[in-house]
Amino acid sequence: MKNHRPVLMSMLTLLLALLPLISASAKQKVPITFDKYHGYGGTVDYLKKVAAAHPDITELMEIGKSTLGRPMYVLVISNMKNGTTIDKHVKLENVRSENVNNVPPMKSYQGKPGHFMSGSTHGNEYTGTEVCLYIIDKLVSGYGDDPGITELVDRVAFYVLPIDNPDGVYNSIEMGIPQRANSNYRTKNIEGTPVPDGLSTQFRYKHPEGEYVTDENDSRLMVRLRPNDSTARERYKVVNEYYDNAGNRRKGQEPADGFDMNRNYPEGWWKDDGTPGGTGYYPTSAPEVHARVEFFMNHRNILNAQSFHTSGGFTYRAMGTAPHTSMSELDVAYFDFVMGKKYVEIRGEKVPDAWLYPEKIAQYKAELKDKGANKYAQMRGYDFPYDWKVSYNENADTRYGYGMDSDWLYAQLGIWAVTTELWNARKDIPGLVIPQGGNPVTSQQLALLKYQDTKYNGALFVNWKPFKHPEFGNGEIGGWKTIYASNNAFPGEPLLKVCEDHWKFERFRAELLPKLAITEASGRVINSSDVKDATASISGNSVTITKGKSSGKYRIIEVKAVIENSGALPTHTARGATYPGNREDVVWLVTDRKNVDFIEGATWRRIGVLGGTTSIPGIIPRGNNRAEVRWLIGVKGDVPLKIVVSSQKGGTVVKEITVK
Repeated sequence: MKNHRPVLMSMLTLLLALLPLISASAKQKVPITFDKYHGYGGTVDYLKKVAAAHPDITELMEIGKSTLGRPMYVLVISNMKNGTTIDKHVKLENVRSENVNNVPPMKSYQGKPGHFMSGSTHGNEYTGTEVCLYIIDKLVSGYGDDPGITELVDRVAFYVLPIDNPDGVYNSIEMGIPQRANSNYRTKNIEGTPVPDGLSTQFRYKHPEGEYVTDENDSRLMVRLRPNDSTARERYKVVNEYYDNAGNRRKGQEPADGFDMNRNYPEGWWKDDGTPGGTGYYPTSAPEVHARVEFFMNHRNILNAQSFHTSGGFTYRAMGTAPHTSMSELDVAYFDFVMGKKYVEIRGEKVPDAWLYPEKIAQYKAELKDKGANKYAQMRGYDFPYDWKVSYNENADTRYGYGMDSDWLYAQLGIWAVTTELWNARKDIPGLVIPQGGNPVTSQQLALLKYQDTKYNGALFVNWKPFKHPEFGNGEIGGWKTIYASNNAFPGEPLLKVCEDHWKFERFRAELLPKLAITEASGRVINSSDVKDATASISGNSVTITKGKSSGKYRIIEVKAVIENSGALPTHTARGATYPGNREDVVWLVTDRKNVDFIEGATWRRIGVLGGTTSIPGIIPRGNNRAEVRWLIGVKGDVPLKIVVSSQKGGTVVKEITVK
């Protein structure tokens, strides 16, 4: 009899390896895979199913509509059964008259620090949508099973907008015509022009002035010639189906006033000479941008924000419309030494020495000065690694653009805003063999073409076949299918690699958010007196009775509270509390005002900005993450007393007081 033990052991090993995948799959109430792009319709369907399946931890919000009327959805992920807001404890004053709407009550999750993520600001950059869906699945499937995820969903309000540009994503994926801008490209194809599998490809034809030749190693690949290239090889013109020979969209496919939405935000939209620099007629003129700006104005609890774009495989942190000197040095340190360091580690690249050995920062500054580095690198003591940088051109000292999303969030709302350019085939496809030498773009395209031959059985590329074009005559149609051709992660394993890396980063950033607690709260009777028409003022233990409104039994109570932030980040960026619409943290003593006189201390007290626990000697000083407050009150009878801490971006916490 044969010994089957090795076979059985191999099967057992395989089963054990698959168990995490099997169990993870079983925990999904709404299964989702990443072997294809979801598009607008698939994304909306998934969001609605998740909201229906997880009513205790999700809420689906429609925040606006696109140019063509497609809804924009934000999925809120947070424990809906906990959390509180200041308006639940302090009644609205000056209530409006009958038949006039008052301010609507705040949702409980608005009393938690907020973490926002979005994808597909540019409609042809839909990898960001997939990363958002992956993060949604991680949060809702992990809740109640993974202690870390459960703690985050209980404590933090996650806001996920998977599709910022509904029309662009719909046309790029469902219609197969790439659309970067916000409004519609009509999608009627040229009569007689086939669209393989419903997806546009390319048409190539021989032309003596063509800008392309076929690659010497693989004739399927078209290589763009460099200027003044005098090659004797046969030249080709290459056009997409929806373009004419001059590179213009064909009749019936031209843009309908579309523009780049990431240049339509209020920050830095104007040029220095007062003329418009950004896109649109005015900042927020795009309905999609207007909806998103309104959403942020109504959710001032958001402290972290991420906008997923493609491609390149790196993250831009603020700023791009202004230089390094426009930012607080403390904010720069939090961005780079904390967030940037983690991002570079996750991506598996070398962390700058200055971030590893901050105690040597003076040495690094001197070295950069000797090397002639740009002045901003010298100020910081380090230049940026590839994976983490600013979009501002520090070498030329020129801005990257006008009216950018992340700059508006940081500079006007005080939000830790970053923009990640997802997808770098060299990093995100483990084992991808890229030929050395020659044109690096061509080399990578060759590698990707061979990769899709093997891993996707050639399904991402249409082999060229003869075709007579109605305008250009005889040639061939084929090439990369449009949705795989440009700058998005291939679905399947490469996309999952991108999703997992950036889930890790966003989880890390969410874990940095403030954690407020009232660590001490007490009430102590220090004197009492039968008083008629009098109030009491106290200095030390001495009580002086003066004429006032109170009468009857009157107890003097000292109330003390200690508030602490145990989160890594402070409750505001360095200047955040000073921006219009923002405010410092406050603490309330909530009680029955009719039977209480405030002797020392008002009903609410400012406690400034509570610092975080992060401390890097010489870079990030130990912040004051603790505040102590004290009241003296005169109380008639027994009244409830509670401390309510209201931090706009740090959260709201409450504690009842027992008087001794």
